[in-house]
Amino acid sequence: MTDRVELQAELDAPRAAVFELMATADGLRRWLDEAELDERVGGSMRIRMSEATAEGEVLSLQPMQHISFSWDWVGEPLGRPSVVAFDAIDHGARTHVTIRHAGLRGARQLQLHEDLWRHWLGRLVAAARADLPPKVETTHP
Repeated sequence: MTDRVELQAELDAPRAAVFELMATADGLRRWLDEAELDERVGGSMRIRMSEATAEGEVLSLQPMQHISFSWDWVGEPLGRPSVVAFDAIDHGARTHVTIRHAGLRGARQLQLHEDLWRHWLGRLVAAARADLPPKVETTHP
């Protein structure tokens, strides 16, 4: 049995814009309920998603491509170390996004976190769409 949840999406948005949504406090706040982030390796992270709050620190930061955090729930710890990683890869005019949450224990934690990340990935996709400039329609005579 795996100890991780991994979800992917293709976004019609440039990688720089998507990475900002995943790796800056301002960007995170556009699709999460609250976010504080010291945007450097070793920096602190605190995120609120609905009624739950997670804390951790930035473990890796590779601008425009990857950020990962240690992750644990405040008030209801997972009971073992876990890591959340966001990756953004150029895919033509689109950006391929992967969210991984590793270090989960048991079927219940895996299902809970898959459901949670599926919901929040949808919000990330919506935030990226909201940032796109309106399409200009051209008419031909």
